[in-house]
Amino acid sequence: MTNTSEQDFDSDSASDGAELPEPVPPRAAPSGTTGIGIGAIAQEIGLTKDTLRVWERRYGFPQPMRSPGGERLYPQEQVTKLRLVKRLLDAGHRPSKVLGQSIELLQQLAESSGVGQDAPDAELDHLISLLRASAYDEFRFGLLKRATRDGLERFVLDVAAPLSARVGNAWAAGTLQVYHEHLFSEAIQSAMRTLMRPLSDAVRGRGGRPRVLLTTLSGEGHGLGILMAEAMFTLSDCDCVQLGLQTPLHDIVDAVAAHKVDIVALSFTAVLPAQSIANGLTDLRNLLPPHVRIWVGGSSPALRRKFNDGVHYVAGLTPIDETVADWRQSAML
Repeated sequence: MTNTSEQDFDSDSASDGAELPEPVPPRAAPSGTTGIGIGAIAQEIGLTKDTLRVWERRYGFPQPMRSPGGERLYPQEQVTKLRLVKRLLDAGHRPSKVLGQSIELLQQLAESSGVGQDAPDAELDHLISLLRASAYDEFRFGLLKRATRDGLERFVLDVAAPLSARVGNAWAAGTLQVYHEHLFSEAIQSAMRTLMRPLSDAVRGRGGRPRVLLTTLSGEGHGLGILMAEAMFTLSDCDCVQLGLQTPLHDIVDAVAAHKVDIVALSFTAVLPAQSIANGLTDLRNLLPPHVRIWVGGSSPALRRKFNDGVHYVAGLTPIDETVADWRQSAML
């Protein structure tokens, strides 16, 4: 992952009249105290080490302790706050406006801003409670029952997508741990693949077009979004080629040629810095033949930018069917 400068995270400067706090000297961790290291924080929350250090120096938060070896250690309450801060930044808030606030005020701000607000669904809430209680067999059974009842499209739109948002919000608030999220991801991907398999085989046997290659770029390790997109493409009679996650650019180009791909579909979360996304898409566009389209989607705020010709942002799962129809119409001209 490319380091991102502090300017990428906050356009505020010292000239805005704000009084910057004096840096708080790191304190040694008391004997027996545990904390999370800066590398783990950067990986789990999606903030670079440089960004955390800049915030510490500029805003006085976070305030890590030091291990006997000098490593920064972040107490759990600071980790919880950083998760909330990250989700607010993804929604467009600025570091200078949120880093100095308490967790309680940040939670109120998230609610008033609509961050992570989902439509009420008692059944989804029950599934979250099962996950939180480590009742994994019941959780998997509940998913399978809902999948069988709803079918692929409704399961993706009414269960997988909103449930993923709920899990992400609970993780950000510290009420679910990373391992809960991993177990959730494994269970929901298993349910979706069970639903998709017969339809995928049927579409492939018919030679459906367009042929869509789905993957993520290096550094983007979240695969649920691209799997949900694959389900919607399959429902639109597209022949899907799934490469998995974090595929190097030249491997994508080779797969496009080998499988006669029409569209490369990529998913992005907020893990990758905006500049890394822009650079990756520019490089890939230059490497691919002009007739091969690049379609991007996901939760990353970087996708709101204007892209070069040949890179198209699909704003959500529902528009995929219409976007595919537009491609087919243009391909006939």
